[in-house]
Amino acid sequence: MCLSTVYEVSPEGRDKVCEYVSTVRAEDGKVVLVDIMGVETVLRGSIRSLDLVNNEILIEKGA
Repeated sequence: MCLSTVYEVSPEGRDKVCEYVSTVRAEDGKVVLVDIMGVETVLRGSIRSLDLVNNEILIEKGA
């Protein structure tokens, strides 16, 4: 099973937001992340990159 760690990226650097993410949805300027336990995390921003080999997702921080 492939689960990813999500980082929010800003000019100051990157911060880990959540781990064990199984589902990602982009909706109206937001990114909705759902982890293996079904917990949703909503971030304002956009997907910068998905690295499926290293299981990392980078979210560009929005305003």
